[in-house]
Amino acid sequence: MAGISPKEEEFIAAIGAGNRRVFTIADAAGFLGISNVAATKLAHRLVKKRKLQRIEKGKYILIPPVAWKSGEFTEESIVIASQLVSPYYISYWTALSYYGWTEQPSKTIYVVSTKIKRTLEVQGVVFKFVKLHSKKFFGFIDHWVGSVKVTMADREKTIVDCLDQPRYAGEIVEVAKGLWNGKDEIDFAKMVEYALRMKNGAIIKRLGYLMDILEIGKPEVHRRLLKSINQGMVVLDPYRGYTKGTVDPKWKLVINVDPKNLTEWIRH
Repeated sequence: MAGISPKEEEFIAAIGAGNRRVFTIADAAGFLGISNVAATKLAHRLVKKRKLQRIEKGKYILIPPVAWKSGEFTEESIVIASQLVSPYYISYWTALSYYGWTEQPSKTIYVVSTKIKRTLEVQGVVFKFVKLHSKKFFGFIDHWVGSVKVTMADREKTIVDCLDQPRYAGEIVEVAKGLWNGKDEIDFAKMVEYALRMKNGAIIKRLGYLMDILEIGKPEVHRRLLKSINQGMVVLDPYRGYTKGTVDPKWKLVINVDPKNLTEWIRH
């Protein structure tokens, strides 16, 4: 490798053999059998030579050799996300996109964890970490992305998470699209169980209302949701406030989004 010392070449080969897109100095030291200090010095030299990219203190990405000349590369963002925090799973808008339920791209990757972690930006992609209480941290499965295992919200939890915090889904219209586009893949009974387990009455009301206007779901699913609603009034989109909207007495919702926007795209 031109411009690379034998020790630096060994460093790169060891990281590649470890199949890690993201690695720490401790990882590198372990792969090479050297001290953390020596691994840090090697990493700093390779960053200067544009063979590694530092993403946060003590954590790096190995830039693929095909991108060494330009310093630019396209990495599987969800693969990077899978190695930034533990425990984790990927959800919200990112999961909607992964399952093919939204056509709206997002440069933000939404990562759920029980830990607090600051937002990161890597190669123009923003990684947003959403902290959830351990009681809400469920409903995820592993998918293989190339040779890397990535933990993703399952289809039902994707919708439930989005209804819990619609701002991370883009907006409530995107959740409606996800529900519609995924209707043949979603286990509605399972989704209701998830919604109840979240202990947030707003999820039940938003889900019931969207299922009504989209005319999806079996009658017994609707009945289960209706039996579970409380008397408090909530808004369909919590980030628009109560300033405008009509009241849906059935679901105890303030409809602060034009209902046409939630269904008109079906005809297109």
